[in-house]
Amino acid sequence: MLKRNAKLILMFMFVFGLFLNGFQAQTLAAGETANVTVEGSQDTGTLLPAKSLTLSSKETAFDALVNAVGESNVDYSNESYGKMIKGIYGLKSQGTFYWGFYVNGIAAQVGADQYKVLNGEQITFRYIDWTKTPENTVSLKVIGNNQNAMNNLTNVEFIGNSTAFQLLQVAVGPDKVLYSDSKYGKYITSINGLAAQGNSYWAFYVNGKMSDVGADSYQLKPSDQISFQYETYTPSGNPGGSTNQTNSSFSSEKLQKSISSGIQYVNKNQIGEWEAMALNKARQTIPASYLENVKSLVKEKSGHFSKITDVERYVLGILAAGGDPENIEGYNLVQSIYNGNVTKQGLNGVAYALIALDSGNFTIPNTAQWTREKLVNYLMEYQNKDGGWTWDGSSTSNPDTTAMILTALAPYKDQQGVKDKVNLGVQYLSTQYQSAKIDNSSTAAQIVIALSSLDVDSNGTLFTKDNNSLINYLLSFQNTTANDKGFGGFKWKQDNPVDSFSTAQGIQAIVAYQLFQNKKGTLYHFTYHELPTSVVEETSVVTPKGNPLPNTATNAANLLLIGSILLFVGLAILIRQRLKSY
Repeated sequence: MLKRNAKLILMFMFVFGLFLNGFQAQTLAAGETANVTVEGSQDTGTLLPAKSLTLSSKETAFDALVNAVGESNVDYSNESYGKMIKGIYGLKSQGTFYWGFYVNGIAAQVGADQYKVLNGEQITFRYIDWTKTPENTVSLKVIGNNQNAMNNLTNVEFIGNSTAFQLLQVAVGPDKVLYSDSKYGKYITSINGLAAQGNSYWAFYVNGKMSDVGADSYQLKPSDQISFQYETYTPSGNPGGSTNQTNSSFSSEKLQKSISSGIQYVNKNQIGEWEAMALNKARQTIPASYLENVKSLVKEKSGHFSKITDVERYVLGILAAGGDPENIEGYNLVQSIYNGNVTKQGLNGVAYALIALDSGNFTIPNTAQWTREKLVNYLMEYQNKDGGWTWDGSSTSNPDTTAMILTALAPYKDQQGVKDKVNLGVQYLSTQYQSAKIDNSSTAAQIVIALSSLDVDSNGTLFTKDNNSLINYLLSFQNTTANDKGFGGFKWKQDNPVDSFSTAQGIQAIVAYQLFQNKKGTLYHFTYHELPTSVVEETSVVTPKGNPLPNTATNAANLLLIGSILLFVGLAILIRQRLKSY
């Protein structure tokens, strides 16, 4: 019974979501409503709490006021510019006081009889003393193509929990702001008739920096400088330009020295899947014990792992060490991926499923639950409007997940439908670096790996800020102090000690960049002639059993874990209550 009810609820939510998605706020349908509130003076207080009204097709804010309080309670005069409200409920506009009105908490820029009310809006009429400075104000700029200022407003008052999108609608006019709804929020398609099309889009900035969230998710704060800017990115098969060098301080010798010292650190510590891949691509030997330990683990687990990402990284590690992941101790780990629950661990699981399946040119049957085409389409579907992705598919992009997904999409970057999304993703990462939002080595490493896979230079202009390129920035986290026990390793942040996890990602990235420089392929693609010709015995080297896929610059995984725990607790309580009812 419980299972059946759950399915019915999910089906209802799905159908209801599709139903809602078919409407936009600009068009009124029968039965649509708005709320009207009237706030008087300090002495009178609120004259009319929020009252819901059914809207007509051409209802203005003035009409809504009259319908809410009654025509006899509204004193107004007809002026050349429209209706002027002189009093509500007998409270007159006199002296320094007047009646102003707000739409969704934003001070309206037109008269009440000129504003057409939209479904779900909150209309507030407020008795205001114009001599008193408003408590909360923001500014708004709308910048079109060629940096032309289309709208420039200062000291726009807001009350309550208004969003940047509501500010844009009220200030510019809702009929001049077109958008499409998605499960991530509102995507602006046009402002003042200037459409987001082709390679151009409307970017959203807060206080001079591109926002991490959409305009409809950003809650206004006092003194915010909000801007919407029409921007165009230049797509190409090589967005960064491998010849686009801007930092002469970087050299192949410097890179090789970094790789050599990094390998020195790796060989003194545990070697897991990520280290094995870096050693393979750097043409270094991999201890035979690594593959033996993986075989023992696969046998112990009977080829079954609770995390799909474990299967994916073992496939990569086995290939790097010269093994066959399609027959490792009698188990086909590749099949476990293409017929597995790759979405269980968010977009990371999907991205590394595609990376693993492409790593050895495996044959994927048409009957597979996840073909390469399905994985590519799934990843593209969850790209956010700012060009980025996030681990859990939410609207707040993060550079780590974006880099991992771009790495997965790299083999398909020239395909129709993929190319533009890849280029937009690269532009998102460039913006993150240019705005100094990359603050740790792990994120920098993931981006370098992605760019190298896409044949984009981490030392090019797209990824250079203050004459410091991304690859140089990554190298700044490496310990270069000779005779130090952490020599050659990478720190997560500058004031942290060297750690093996950051080092594993750092060494992968610098090896990936060397492959890019030398045009020797990519980090995650293996062919048997590239496998090391010899291995060394070293029984002390073991494979860490709990090493997760990289996701270091975001706490989304932790939040998801907490949320999952709460979900299971709630489900347990629900089941218990249902059992008691029988």
